[in-house]
Amino acid sequence: MKMNQKNRTSGPVGLLGMGLALSLALAACSDKTDDPQAAAANVAKTQKQKVQTSIDRLVQFPEKDLRDGARKAVMEQRWYKPSGNNALEYYLALRQKLQTKDDSVETALVDIMPYAVIGMDQAIANFDDREALRLESLIRMIDPNAPALARVKDDLEKMKARQAQAVAAAAAEAQAKTDQEAKTLADAKAREEAARRAREAGIAAPTAAPASAPAPVAQAPAPAVQAPAPQTQAPAPAVSAPAVATRAAVTPISTPQPPYPREALASGVTGEVVAEISINGAGDVTGVRIISASPRNVFDKTVISTVRRWKYRGNGENTTIRRTFAFN
Repeated sequence: MKMNQKNRTSGPVGLLGMGLALSLALAACSDKTDDPQAAAANVAKTQKQKVQTSIDRLVQFPEKDLRDGARKAVMEQRWYKPSGNNALEYYLALRQKLQTKDDSVETALVDIMPYAVIGMDQAIANFDDREALRLESLIRMIDPNAPALARVKDDLEKMKARQAQAVAAAAAEAQAKTDQEAKTLADAKAREEAARRAREAGIAAPTAAPASAPAPVAQAPAPAVQAPAPQTQAPAPAVSAPAVATRAAVTPISTPQPPYPREALASGVTGEVVAEISINGAGDVTGVRIISASPRNVFDKTVISTVRRWKYRGNGENTTIRRTFAFN
């Protein structure tokens, strides 16, 4: 018996929940229709649900609290607003809670309805669609056949249509914002992936560069040995001989890599600098000239300040070399 009684009790609640879910689903679908009448009907249903939700919240209060709240609202002339704390909604909640006819409640509703009608007329005159439709729903709950509703039917239908358009516009704006946020996120991920690939490529490039750099140094002694052979023919090859000897003799002693600028590293900027380095006979760097830089004025200073401190094993001749610095 207890199980049956529990099922009977929970049955209406379950049906009510299913009905509410179905109503919300239909409302969502009807927003997509181009039929103004269907859109207006959807707004009316949504507005009615909001009012019922407000009254349902009040129904949870004890009867004594509802009567006290109603009397206080009447004394303070809060006939129909603010929403959720006015005499009209208190008495409607009492009617719903008692589920039986109460003469005092019905008399109060009849007395308050003219104020709600006046408020609805004022809202219509002020093009306050939301307030007008809220009061229309409350009046309809008091008396579905109230003459005032028939009198302003055309105005209310126009307001419902405008509300439907406003809901559709808000939905479209929200969707556009969501699409834009998704596009921004996708672009950011694409830039991050491109930067990561660039960094990986940059790490591989410097690794290969030092391997090829020592090659000229390793081959340097060969020309040096051959230099004395054509000594009897001195005047003709004398111009090229110092260049070969210079390249062979200039050997790096201390050539630390330029540090990555903190600001560029923090912002993910990558680039490349090609510099021309002048070295005197003692192996000291006497000048650094930037041949090219991409981007400009980002890595130039760190290259110049670092390369000026480089030290080579000199050969007594002035030498000019070029180096490429990659920042990834």
